[in-house]
Amino acid sequence: VQGQVHPTLESNDDALQYVEELILQLLNMLCQAQPRSASDVEERVQKSFPHPIDKWAIADAQSAIEKRKRRNPLSLPAERIHHLLREVLGYKIDHQVSVYIVAVLEYISADILKLVGNYVRNIRHYEITKQDIKVAMCADKVLMDMFHQDVEDINILSLTDEEPSTSGEQTYYDLVKAFMAEIRQYIRELNLIIKVFREPFVSNSKLFSSN
Repeated sequence: VQGQVHPTLESNDDALQYVEELILQLLNMLCQAQPRSASDVEERVQKSFPHPIDKWAIADAQSAIEKRKRRNPLSLPAERIHHLLREVLGYKIDHQVSVYIVAVLEYISADILKLVGNYVRNIRHYEITKQDIKVAMCADKVLMDMFHQDVEDINILSLTDEEPSTSGEQTYYDLVKAFMAEIRQYIRELNLIIKVFREPFVSNSKLFSSN
């Protein structure tokens, strides 16, 4: 993706890993609603992404699905992510849904790298670093709102928890149901992390000695 946006710039490993972490964060956000159709993903984007990046991401995803209207194929490995999503979500997911999700992730990746690349060019550097990404994103309110909304949600929830409940005490069933939902979400996130990072460790025999 970076090669398409700023082909004359390089990115160090820390920068690429940081972008990957941001995209995994978005992937987790999109999968929390357990989407079963492209419209489910679109609805999630509309609710989770700030304006106007939600409309741009949706437009790019829709054009990715309509293959005839899309000039260039997706840069991210759609097939690999499709199989990954099926295993993580635990149910059969339509390929069109995976393409939609991948297109959204690719659009955000390109948006971040384009922003950072312009910043790096302005300071007359030739390599993108992790620090460059953080600095450039701080100047973009839309991206900051999108990637830090979880922190705001946690703060709001913590404030809400401190106030007495107006609907009375929760029943044992409600508590168990909420607890099981948290467990399922934790397992999905854990499986996602394993699927993404396990292969590089297994395929590299030099990481671990025989002893």
